[in-house]
Amino acid sequence: MPPKIYGWQHLVFLAVFIAVSAGAITAIKLKLKSPKALDITVKCLGGALIALLIWNRISIAVFKNNWLMLLPDSFCGVSSLCLGICAIFCKRDALPFHYLIYIAVFGGIANDLFPYYLGQADYFMFPATISGMLHHSLSLDLALIMVLTGYVKPCFKKFFAFPLGVCFTLVFGIFLVDALKFETAMYIYSPLVGPLTWYMVFPAVTAAVYALLFVYERYIAPKLLKRKQERLKNKNSTASDGSAN
Repeated sequence: MPPKIYGWQHLVFLAVFIAVSAGAITAIKLKLKSPKALDITVKCLGGALIALLIWNRISIAVFKNNWLMLLPDSFCGVSSLCLGICAIFCKRDALPFHYLIYIAVFGGIANDLFPYYLGQADYFMFPATISGMLHHSLSLDLALIMVLTGYVKPCFKKFFAFPLGVCFTLVFGIFLVDALKFETAMYIYSPLVGPLTWYMVFPAVTAAVYALLFVYERYIAPKLLKRKQERLKNKNSTASDGSAN
């Protein structure tokens, strides 16, 4: 019997993913103190993300007997590939991250909660299914790690990267549709879920990103800066006391 959304297999995956992700992110946040160690960790996760996406695309190409399907044809697929490449080759807080991390977070959460492709085979560990679940989940984790460790610092000044990234991805999607005859590339001519089309979803997602940035810069960033200044002050005062003694 094919696995179902919120069936026992899906729920077990979610429970394991949440537990492993929480533990890994907490460990990285608390244990990785040097910038070099964080850089190596991000690059390794980027490489793992690319490997998972390649596995996913090969599995889909074999399943559909169409080797053109090696090309990623969804926002999540393109963003996973680009996020992995940028994690390996780009510097901290590079402009592409200010598009990719939001797609990774929104897309990863949406996929984990509603993996529409879950019933494409009779078992959950079907390669095209499990590799899709894993690359979405790792993409989400990598984006969260980047933000929580300060590897990427969300800001209004770089907000333009998000709508610009959406436009570039849609252009690639149009190429897939017109030149290579993909039917559902980037969901340009077909709905994402139910009646929801890309021109309904992405204005809403863009507004949500803007709202998150507003909350972050207005309320969260000042508190984080204050805490950092207090820690530095306490550290300096402790060092001064030690020197005096």
